[in-house]
Amino acid sequence: MRVRDLTMKASQYKGRLTEALDRECPCRPCYNAHDCGRIGYSGWQTDMQCATRWNHGCPDPLPEPRHVRPTPRTRKCQRCGAWRPKGVAA
Repeated sequence: MRVRDLTMKASQYKGRLTEALDRECPCRPCYNAHDCGRIGYSGWQTDMQCATRWNHGCPDPLPEPRHVRPTPRTRKCQRCGAWRPKGVAA
């Protein structure tokens, strides 16, 4: 799945679309966006991957995501965009 850290601009290196396990990955402590690209016939070919997943695979069990919500009433995470269900405490 392609995800990105929404707290950074899409033009910034760590804010680019990155291949990861699921949509909450930008909030997991193991997430590390990295360009695993290579030189091709037409120059550098960008291949954004989670470096942890690329090198060793995702940890098992997956660590709990640490969502960024500026206030307890905010339901949408500012980093990954995941919504907290209505009625669930912060």
